Amino acid sequence: RKADSDAALAALIERYAKDSSYNIAYVHAFRGEADQTFAWLAKAVESGDVADIVSENLFGKVRADPRWLPFLRSIGKAPEQLAKIEFKVNLPDAGKP
Repeated sequence: RKADSDAALAALIERYAKDSSYNIAYVHAFRGEADQTFAWLAKAVESGDVADIVSENLFGKVRADPRWLPFLRSIGKAPEQLAKIEFKVNLPDAGKP
């Protein structure tokens, strides 16, 4: 139902292009449209609308694209950048009430 999908995407873009560029990017990614995905991701970065991109499964079809890792690096979310984040978790002392 490509025609229905195209119409729905066109309506999404017409109505929410300014506020939902990240969502539009992942729709393009899910459809396997890498060029459009990266174009909308660039808009998402400009508007500060890049959410949980690393864990978002809808980007699965574009993760093999050679632009994926450079893009993640540009926003500080590449695997090697995330691996450098130190996490300190203080567990409650089991002996204290």
